[in-house]
Amino acid sequence: MPTVHFPPTPALPTLHNQPLASAADLDSDSDDGAMNLGNPSGRGARADRLGPTHPLRSLTPKRIAAIAAALLFLIFFFGHSSGGGREGYRSAATETLAPTGKAPNEAAVQLDKLPPSSPQKQQSASSKKCTPPKGQKATSYALMIDAGSTGSRMHLYTFSHCDPDPKALPKLEDEGFFTTKPGLSAYKGKPKEAAESLRGLMQHAFDGVPESERSCTPIAVKATAGLRLLGARESQAILDEVERWLNDEWPFQVVKDGVVVMDGKDEGVYAWITINFLLGLIGPDQPASAGTAAVMDLGGASTQIVFEPIYDPGSADHLAPGDHIYELQFAGADHVLYQHSHLGYGLMQARRAVHNLVAYSYVWQSAPKGTPVEWDELTTKDKIPNPCMFKGETKVVTLDPPGRSEVEVTMVGTGAGFEACRRIMEVMINKDAACDKPPCAFAGVYQPKMSEVFSAGKVWALSYFYDRIAPLGLSSPFSISALRKLTTDVCSGRNDASWARFKKNKEAMDELADRPEYCLDLTFMYSLLSLGYELDEERQVWMGKKVGDVELGWALGAALAMIEGHLTCRAD
Repeated sequence: MPTVHFPPTPALPTLHNQPLASAADLDSDSDDGAMNLGNPSGRGARADRLGPTHPLRSLTPKRIAAIAAALLFLIFFFGHSSGGGREGYRSAATETLAPTGKAPNEAAVQLDKLPPSSPQKQQSASSKKCTPPKGQKATSYALMIDAGSTGSRMHLYTFSHCDPDPKALPKLEDEGFFTTKPGLSAYKGKPKEAAESLRGLMQHAFDGVPESERSCTPIAVKATAGLRLLGARESQAILDEVERWLNDEWPFQVVKDGVVVMDGKDEGVYAWITINFLLGLIGPDQPASAGTAAVMDLGGASTQIVFEPIYDPGSADHLAPGDHIYELQFAGADHVLYQHSHLGYGLMQARRAVHNLVAYSYVWQSAPKGTPVEWDELTTKDKIPNPCMFKGETKVVTLDPPGRSEVEVTMVGTGAGFEACRRIMEVMINKDAACDKPPCAFAGVYQPKMSEVFSAGKVWALSYFYDRIAPLGLSSPFSISALRKLTTDVCSGRNDASWARFKKNKEAMDELADRPEYCLDLTFMYSLLSLGYELDEERQVWMGKKVGDVELGWALGAALAMIEGHLTCRAD
């Protein structure tokens, strides 16, 4: 397990800047667009598309049939459907959870106010009290390009260095943000055009960085999901041309190994750096005993967790060896992090898995009724009852479980409620999977128990967690029990008295009206945090898009790590 050094060992340009980047490559404005529902030919291609812990990878037709039987029992036990399907079956919620109240101390943390230990509390370069480290300019710049699947985004950062300690982290003074579409992945076989697509972004950078600072300003390009789909040869051709073009046509310092497809684990760790930097929990003045914040990031295809376990120095317990260990040297301190990216457990993939399971149970139970349904004959005319959707709501979805052809059907919500939906999530999350290296979180993946090694640290939930929960009025921090209550209320449906809490919130009502799978989404999030990661009911969770007007995401951490690389200026 390699140690990751920040500053990195290769000699790079020297500058104590730190770029911050955000705008994760989730494309969360388009729910279905975030999940790749292409149907590769053959079973092998489909298996390759699923990660080793993907909730559908081990679902052979026999296993799906067994699960379908269990699902049928659960669905019928907790409610009978309200029509739909060729014969239909009735469903109504039969169990209602008692209210658990709001999260304790819900207003205790204000996201717009950073703690005194945050680098953002330093003096600005314009202040007479600014004292930069010896040999360091008070102001520096950094450029980070987030090359996402739908477009490329440029972050132009301006930093102040007003703490005389040479190990001190800088203050982010300003962020310029510029975008262009389409993304680099749209230029398959056209690497020169791919590079040229960044010209507008680079012109903004050229205009925004003073001439005297351009040769000392570092730049990196980090590509995410889109380029991975092109294949190694095509994506590398684009990256090589982008790097050549940046070096030949622009005055900035392209950092070594700076134009790359970003590793999934780095994305989570960079987000961890971002939050802990803003909260002042990492840096030269922070003792290891102070603890850091954990990050749980929910994307469309995967979900990531990163935290720094704390073990009693006298205990024999420690992190088991493996790829989940990320040894980080940053800002003069060593951090041993646990990280894992659960491929297939992003929000859109969770929807996909639930729809596949529900549809398979519908097909499986049709034979005993005397009206057997053939999978390959399913069409959008088939209305399949779904307990995770609002009663009567419909949505055309694509189904593609392993071993079956891709088909489209119409899902019809039964309004069976939170408990019925939660039990489907329990099957999908696969908490009881074989655990070769205990303890495991879910799907057989090793993870130390947070209740034992991270009992006091802050837990931050990002991306889709925020996008789905915040509009409904649950403020940060919230308890797991408050999320359960919110989810129960949402799943009760628009005609239930519990929806009174949303009726005066226009944003909430617009969100709920626009997404028939809101119950599914929230139930998955609750199940992931409570069952998957085993956060207890009163554990507090923070969420946000910004902290102190600085956007959260991987890019700030990536930029900070780049600036920590002792950068040097270009000779030319």
